[in-house]
Parts: sequence; C-alpha cells; structure tokens
Amino acid sequence: MNSIAKVDPQHPLLHPWKLVLDTPAMSQLREDLTQWLWTGIPGAVVAGPARVGKTTALEQVCDQLVDRTDSPIPVLRVSIPLRDQSTVLSVYRQLCWSAGLSVSNRDRADQLADRFIHCICDTMCEAGVAQALLVVDECQRLSPRQFNVFAELYDKLRSIERALLVLFVGNDVETWSLINSMDPDCFAHLHGRFFRIRRLYRGIASADEVKYCLAQYDRLQFPPKSGNTFVAQYLPDAVNSGFRLAGAATIFWRVFRGFQKDHKLDSWGMQSFSITTNTLLTDFLPRYGAEALDDDMVEEAVRMSGLIPSLVKPLK
Repeated sequence: MNSIAKVDPQHPLLHPWKLVLDTPAMSQLREDLTQWLWTGIPGAVVAGPARVGKTTALEQVCDQLVDRTDSPIPVLRVSIPLRDQSTVLSVYRQLCWSAGLSVSNRDRADQLADRFIHCICDTMCEAGVAQALLVVDECQRLSPRQFNVFAELYDKLRSIERALLVLFVGNDVETWSLINSMDPDCFAHLHGRFFRIRRLYRGIASADEVKYCLAQYDRLQFPPKSGNTFVAQYLPDAVNSGFRLAGAATIFWRVFRGFQKDHKLDSWGMQSFSITTNTLLTDFLPRYGAEALDDDMVEEAVRMSGLIPSLVKPLK
C-alpha cells in the first residue's frame, strides 16, 4: 500500500458534484452555441440520455459565451417542473420565478409575459448587448401548446430589435418523441423557429476521450498552482515513480466497452465516469496501490457508479 498525503477536506475529489471536467462534447456545445448566437439562430434543441452531463455542461459553457465584440452574453435559465395541468400560465410563472421576479396567484399570463420580457431587456441593457440566451431545461415536460410561450417571447423581443436564442434541453427519447409528435403543419411556427437545429449530447465515446478526461486529473492542482495534482494528492509515491492516470485510458475504455456491448449503451455518461474515477483515485488505488490497477478493479468501480441499474436485493 502506498503512503497517502494528508487530504484537505475541501479537496474537489471529496465533493465530486463540484468537479467539472472539460470534455470533447462540452467543447462542441460551446462552439455550437457561439455559432448560433453569432448568426442569429432563434432556437435549437439539445438532447441526450439522462445523467450524461447536459445540465452540468451548460452551466459551465454558458458562463463563457460572448458576442462578436467579446461582450458576455446574458443567460437566463428555467427548469420545467412536472405539473398536473400543462398550461401557458404555469410556464410564465416558472419563468418569472426562475428569474427572481415576484409572482402572485392573481397574475394573468399576459402580465407575467410582460414582466419577464422587461426582465430580459433589463438584463441585456446591463450587459450592453442586444441579445440573450434562454435555456429551457427538462423541455420534455412541456406540452405542445406550452411551446407557444417561447414563440411569443421571441416575437415580442424581435419587434423591439432584441434577439433571443431559446435552447431547449431534455432527455433524448422523450424529447425527440415529443417534437416528432407535433404536426409540422399545425405547429409550423414552432418547427421553423426552434426545431430545425437538433443536437445529440453524448458522453465519452472513445479511448482518446477517456484519456483526455483522465489527463485532467494528472494536471489539475489543489490548491491551484500548488504543484500538487489530484493524482499526486492520493498517490504521491506512484506519481514520483512516473505513474499517470491517463496511462490507464485503455483499461478504462476496454472495461466500458464490455458494458457497452452487453447493455447497448451509446456512450459513457459523465456522472458514471466521474464516480468511477473518483472511487478508484480516492479509495481503491490508495488502498491496493497503483500497480494493482487492472480490468477487475475498474469494472468494480464502474459497477459502483450506477452505470447499469442493479437488481433490487432484499435487506438481510
């Protein structure tokens, strides 16, 4: 067993929900959003499997978006809740609530619409730009009729020479099913504005992408600029002897491919990948040593990550 340096309780690996890895899919999303904003696209749909990392990627990418003059683009976000009744009013209420605006039971849909539009305009004015991005997460929970809310927002802002890009984000199977069920003639105004551009957001899809992500554990430092990498924090002796986690990329990918073939997985979701890597780095490898890293160890970590739903077992 290798010696383990004392770990700061604030270390990112001990708070995995705070650790966000850059991925090729995230880079592509950043590039797509920039292109859509710069060219004036009114809307697009990004969908992917559950827990693949869509929301986390957007949270990271949206803070980096700028226009052609390098001015930051304002971003408003709303997550659509599941409700017993799918009404236009409920969407406006959620939009206003997400923006921190006051909402009362007496408010009508048109009042809330005006309130939210004023909020968007104020946000643009503060940023010194004439466009904004509205991210609508969990869009598969919308009814076809509720999409009209976003068409109204887009049209009203356009009438005062303001641009709004509406990005719908959701789980792939439900989202594509919902959109495809909307008659292209009856909902032509929605298809034309929002559904022409569709993107599938995926997780890790190759050994090279696994290596790209693992290399960040070899490079990232905590505290920043301390010279103490994430891997060195837990495996100081191994790192001093030349061990690099990225060198195990082929093992990671080989193990995942076994699960992928057996369970027909499209890609390796970031939630599972991060849990797998964190488990290995903070538990298995310090306990058994870097030299013990093999397919069986990685497979056990993958199983613990929840990649494949486990059978319900009775309590003993």
